Formats: sequence, C-alpha cells, structure tokens
Amino acid sequence: MYTEENEFNYDDYLDEADNYNSKKPFIDFKFILKIFLIIILIILIIFLVFKIKNKNYKNNNNDDNNNSAVVLVDNMTLIREAAYKYFFTNDNLPSEISESKSVSISELIKEELVTDIKDKDGNKCGNNISKATITKNSKDYELKINLVCAKTQSEQTYYYDLKGNCLTCNGESYTSSVSINDEDENTTNNETKTNSNNNSNNSNVVAEPEEKNDIDDSTNDDEDDNSKNNTHVCTSYSAWTKEYKTDQNLERETRTLVKAYKNNIVYGEWSNETTDVLVGNSNLEVRTTVKSEPVTSESCSAESTTKPESRDGRVITSRTETHFSTKKVCSGGKTYTKTLTKWDSKAYSCRSYGIGKVICTYKTKRTCKNKTTTSNTTYYKYCDTTTTNVNKTYYQSRTISYKPVYTDYILESEIPDGYTKVSGSEIKEYRYREKCGK
Repeated sequence: MYTEENEFNYDDYLDEADNYNSKKPFIDFKFILKIFLIIILIILIIFLVFKIKNKNYKNNNNDDNNNSAVVLVDNMTLIREAAYKYFFTNDNLPSEISESKSVSISELIKEELVTDIKDKDGNKCGNNISKATITKNSKDYELKINLVCAKTQSEQTYYYDLKGNCLTCNGESYTSSVSINDEDENTTNNETKTNSNNNSNNSNVVAEPEEKNDIDDSTNDDEDDNSKNNTHVCTSYSAWTKEYKTDQNLERETRTLVKAYKNNIVYGEWSNETTDVLVGNSNLEVRTTVKSEPVTSESCSAESTTKPESRDGRVITSRTETHFSTKKVCSGGKTYTKTLTKWDSKAYSCRSYGIGKVICTYKTKRTCKNKTTTSNTTYYKYCDTTTTNVNKTYYQSRTISYKPVYTDYILESEIPDGYTKVSGSEIKEYRYREKCGK
C-alpha cells in the first residue's frame, strides 16, 4: 500500500549521486593526448635536425674530395698539353730508342706553354721539381708527368704513337712496346706501365704519392719471387726534403739548391716635350724628336712720303702730320700826289706846278703782322711677312731603375740565362729509399 513514507524523494537521489561522483577518481584523457602528441612532435624535430646536419657533413666531405680530384685532373691535362707542344710541336723528341728527355714546369712556364700550377688550396706546386719526361720506345713514346705539390705528389703516364697521336689520353687500355735489346731488362717495367694505364682509367681519384704506390707494388706483387731469389727490391726515392735522416737502412741522395736573380729594368713615364736641352745618364733616358714647324718672319721699311705698291703678304701703314708755319706780312708804304694851291707841310714833298698850283707827294705808313699757315704731310711704312718651315728639336726624359727578380730554389745547372747566383743562398735537400741488393 502506497503511503507518503514510501514516496520517492528526488532531492535525496541527487545528493547521493553527488556523493558518488566526488568519491570517483577523475582522468582528463584529452589533456594526456595533447601531452603525448607534443612529445612525439619534439622527437621528430630533433631527428630531422640531426639528419640534415649529417647529410651536410657528408656532402662537404664529398665536395672536398671531388674538388681535389677535379683540380688534379685539370692540372695533369694542362701539363700534358704543354709537354706535347714542347716535345712534339717544338721537335724536342728523343731520337734514339730508350732515350729520355725531361722538361720542368719552370721551363714550360718560361716557354709560355703553361702558367703556374696550383693545388686545390690555391698554393703553387713545385715548378722546379715537377717535370714531364718522355721516353722513346720501339713503337711508341711514353710521357710520364710527375707533379709535386705542398701536400701531394702525383704521377701519371700517357702513351703516344710515333706520329704523335695520344693512345691513352681518354683512359684507353694500352700495353706499351719496348725494344728487343731491352726486352729482358724492362719486363717488370711493362707490368708497371700497364698498372699506370689502369690508374689513368680512374682519373677521378686523387693519385697517392709515388713512394706509396711503388712500395705497395714491390712488396705485394713480387714478395714470393723476392723471397726465392733472396733479393731486396729497391723502392723509388721519396720526395726531396730538408730533413736529414741518419737511419742506416736508408740510401740517401743529396742535392744543393741555390737562388738566382737578375735586375729587371723599370722605366718611369716620359716627361712632357720641351725645347730645353736634356742630357741622359745611367738613371735617366733622354729621347729627341725633330719636328718641322712653320716660322713666320717680318721685315719692315723706313717711313717715306712715297706710297709703296701693294703685294701679297705686305701690310702698309700710314700716318699724317700737320705742319704749322708763320710768315710776316706788311702792308702800306704807298705814295700818291695831290695838286694843291699851297704847300702842305704834312706832305712828303711839294713842288710848284704852274701859276698858283703845287703838287705835293704823300706816303702812307707801312704796317706788318705775322700770318700762320698749315700744311699736311703723309708718311708711309710697309712690312712684308714671310713663312718658312724650320726643324725644331724637342726633348723628353724618363727615369731608369733596377728591380731584382729572384728565382725559386733550383739546381745551379738550371740557372736561366741572364740570371746570377745569389751568393750564400745554398741549401741542401735529401731524398731516401730503403737499401736494396742481394
């Protein structure tokens, strides 16, 4: 039976629900999701930054290696082309089989066949110790280029037929021929030449110094043969150095290098032309220039009252003078007579003239005065102008000074013509290799 006590109280229900919710733990899933996404984004950013840095580092290393290789290939090409002109075009080839001829980079520069050779850092390579050597074989020419720079020493070999056509300039595979007389002696050399041709195919790789290549070839390829024959094969000499080694297991070669100089004449600018005479000396050069110039001369006459005749080149001038003259002029002093009836005491004289008549003579008084007259006189003068060509000498001067120009350190036998050895400039250089023999 329904009573008021059993009636549902909604307010009590709400109070119980609030108590239940306050006791239940609260979790904000949206906030946790935001934190998780932010952490993932930070991890991705850090990963991308490190990946980009690592890629740039690898690219920089690859660029340096590629740049070094390109510079080496370009330098070898420049030297090869210059050596070709020197040996083939200028007819400096060896004439006998097995004969060799060499030319240094300095000589190629002197012949204006090539400019300074520089490494990838822009430093000049050793022009005096870098050289190109050509050897005549029975059927071809072998051109060996040895380029020594500050940090690297590279060697490259090319082959040409007897007409001067390059056989390996584009990386072709080629085995050189040797003369019959030298066949036994140069058996091992043929293997070395074949290896060098294989190296030319890898022209994009920077060549290692010559000493390392020789040591690897001799120790790895011929190790068994050397042990059987009890022979220690000689390696190539190292690059020249100023370091002196006392190792008893090393063979040493010594050379003396010197510096040389010549005085280049330096001229100043020519001065302006002047007619003042200049005298040259050891520090002053004088040059003269003769020029034909028109000179005008004038001759004039004395003044005259006679008018001269006109002609070409004549200038006539005139002037007029007025002359004044004074003359004394007198008037009066005349005589005249009068007939009078008697004597006149004022008369000059009187005489009787008949009956009752008198003739008297009278004289008038004379008066004088000065009278001025004028007259004009014209005077003439002329000047004749003539033009003639006259040789005139002009002088110019310029200073002369002397500037010494020095070579690099070179062998005394390689001092160029016109150069003088610098006293006291000698330095010694050494190169080494392991002692060899049975």
